[in-house]
Amino acid sequence: MSSADPRAIRAAGKLFKKTVFSAKTPVKAVRAHYEALLGTSILPNNIDRQEVDVGSVPADLLVPELAIGERTILYAHGGGFIAGSRRASVNLCASLAHESASRLLLPEYRLAPEYPYPTALEDLYRAYSWLLRKGTSPEDIIFAGDGAGANLVLSLSHYLKTKAVPKPAAVIALSPWVDLSCSSQAFLSRKNPDPIHNRESLAAQALQYTWQDNFANPHVSPILGDFTAFPPLFIQCGSEEILIDDARALADRASRAGVPVTLEICEGMWHLFQAIDSLTAEAHSAVRRLGQWVRAGYR
Repeated sequence: MSSADPRAIRAAGKLFKKTVFSAKTPVKAVRAHYEALLGTSILPNNIDRQEVDVGSVPADLLVPELAIGERTILYAHGGGFIAGSRRASVNLCASLAHESASRLLLPEYRLAPEYPYPTALEDLYRAYSWLLRKGTSPEDIIFAGDGAGANLVLSLSHYLKTKAVPKPAAVIALSPWVDLSCSSQAFLSRKNPDPIHNRESLAAQALQYTWQDNFANPHVSPILGDFTAFPPLFIQCGSEEILIDDARALADRASRAGVPVTLEICEGMWHLFQAIDSLTAEAHSAVRRLGQWVRAGYR
């Protein structure tokens, strides 16, 4: 895959400096910076937005002009379990809905540390149950998320097995954080520092979400789950991020279990670059490829 325009990377880097936190950065400051960087009320591509209540969890239902059938993406936003919101994710989600010709449900799941594990997972389960109650077939539902949100939809997929609830048709994981112990090689000895994250800040966020002894729980660190009969999986991340080994490990673990896996490592890109499509053509192209994968039946 071709490298991105260096000028676009520099421009985006100036924006993303706002989200580089230390382990001591107050949660309130993390949330404010996240919203300042990504928050928007402008919807591209003629997307209709409806506010719905999915079992006591507020959510946005995004409906593109050319939505096909009942196909719906259940999207979990990122933010390290402690930040993020519908407003901060709606631009990326609107683009994904448009490119995939799918409805998209974006819940406002509750955040740690006020609401630690398993609150966010339970809120997403309520959102999925709401879709099923509304008559949407599991075969028409795709899970998707970024960072901690990717963790949550992967964990939810494992959780559904324990509840004997039908699995979704497919899963999209953008820059997935799948091991909350933060022990991969990229965390420990990365030559070039991640422009967004560092091990100390992510480790602190993990402990705000749950206790250390729970990191071995596959509903917390989904890389440790059973991937037998797991849905087709599309993993996409940037080459410049600290979560690259999590993405590779997830692809390897799922592939070994026989799961159809697409892994894209986008050269020169940073964490959640897909959300800054106004700065680089690579971001828009990446979301377009996700949409094509959905429209092609997860192949």
